[in-house]
Amino acid sequence: MTYWRYWQLNAAPFTDDSPHNFYQGGSVQEALARIEFLIGHNRQVGTLVGDSGSGKSALLRFVGTVPALSPQAPNVQWLYTSMLGKGEGELVGEIASRLSGRRWGGNSLDAWRELCDYFVAAEREDLRVALLVDDVESASAGAEVDLQRLLSKPFSMTLILAVQTQLIKAIGGGLIERSELQIELPSWPESQTAEFLATVTRSLGRAEPVFTDRAISQIQQLSQGNPRRIIQLTDLALVAGAVSQADFVDVDCIEQVAWELPNNVAA
Repeated sequence: MTYWRYWQLNAAPFTDDSPHNFYQGGSVQEALARIEFLIGHNRQVGTLVGDSGSGKSALLRFVGTVPALSPQAPNVQWLYTSMLGKGEGELVGEIASRLSGRRWGGNSLDAWRELCDYFVAAEREDLRVALLVDDVESASAGAEVDLQRLLSKPFSMTLILAVQTQLIKAIGGGLIERSELQIELPSWPESQTAEFLATVTRSLGRAEPVFTDRAISQIQQLSQGNPRRIIQLTDLALVAGAVSQADFVDVDCIEQVAWELPNNVAA
């Protein structure tokens, strides 16, 4: 029997990245509202800041798939991209290709011309582009130049730049200084962690709690409210609890699996 069947769940938790499973806790709802504000008020750039594992990528992917419907800016084209591995010209080529629907041939000048033509037409149609840029701290020097050049153009575009808190000072070219609003994804409070775990199990068909209150407090303490660590601890604890045929996941189970994580959170 699979561990999730043991807990009377309809499927394995934390494996489905579809938008309808995206957890919108209080801090996430606040971040969504701020992104919608930037788009609705035609602002040029905002920054989404949080620790590694805080949910920046998940949030941007959600927004790119299920965009906010702002009455102030109803005609918005949403694009998600990551700066990981991108060299000079590749970001511009990707954006031009996705907006025009034509395959990029690798020529940066052609990509810039394509973008300029697109935004001339977009302005006539009152169309705005929301570019959701993930992993900005991983951008190469050439890719950072592309971002700076995009911001220098009179394009009807809003950029949301996701950056790790610890690496924000490594971003060059004055990109962060140009931000008109900083959107923070803080660590979750224990109440949000408890709500998240209850929401996950309910969405998978189980009404009764799986985790004891003390177990949730221990998850909170060990994870320090970091969503990625919460999921890692929770998933391992569900497996361990099923193996031991426990009735609930208790604090002892959480402490046991904490030592099994790659970055030992119990240390």
